[in-house]
Amino acid sequence: MLWACIVFPQLALDTVLRERDEPDCALVLMGGPSQRRVLQSVNCAAAKLGLRAGQTLTAARALADGFTCVEVDPARVDQVQQLLAAWAYRFSAQVSLHYPRALLLEVGSSLQLFGPWPLFEARLRQELEALGLRHRIVVASNPVAARMLANAHDGLAVPCAEQTRAALLQLPIGKIGLPADAAQAFARMGLRRLGEVMALPREALARRFAAQVQLHLDQLLGVRSVGLDFYQPPDRFE
Repeated sequence: MLWACIVFPQLALDTVLRERDEPDCALVLMGGPSQRRVLQSVNCAAAKLGLRAGQTLTAARALADGFTCVEVDPARVDQVQQLLAAWAYRFSAQVSLHYPRALLLEVGSSLQLFGPWPLFEARLRQELEALGLRHRIVVASNPVAARMLANAHDGLAVPCAEQTRAALLQLPIGKIGLPADAAQAFARMGLRRLGEVMALPREALARRFAAQVQLHLDQLLGVRSVGLDFYQPPDRFE
């Protein structure tokens, strides 16, 4: 099998921008409690005004004006994710929304239909750009590896297990999907990349960290498989 992961780093913002008549106007997405509104995401025009994600709305208004505020709409984002799953189902019978703001699809069995991967990838990118969605695409030998490699790469293709492992070992600890406390513990030990972690004795890891950490590392390296729920198209589609 060959797995592609398509990550949508600003899906909530793109969901709003693709439906607006003036997508180049300064726009920010807001969230958080009413007493402390926070900017969740900003478009390029808003960034040029000095606005950035994580700022409070009060600080943003003190810094600049002339920008539009829109509330984050999780239901609308979920709707677009379902649209994307239906779109991806045209290319693969195995499509999963296992990770938020990402699609997993098995593409190895689709290459005979859609050509070698570079042509297939170009088609996916062209259609996603037409949908107004920014994205990163990575291909790897297992789905967990594809998702985590997409944290640090765009356009990477490591189709065999050996190439996938080599790429994974270079990933920074903060990008391999570990729980925050485990990632911090590795950092305190002076470990910066996955390769340094994997050089430790397995028994030492098992003693110091929860079983879930070892399970994730095994799934990441393809030693154990991850259970995926695959998208099933509805009987009726509007």
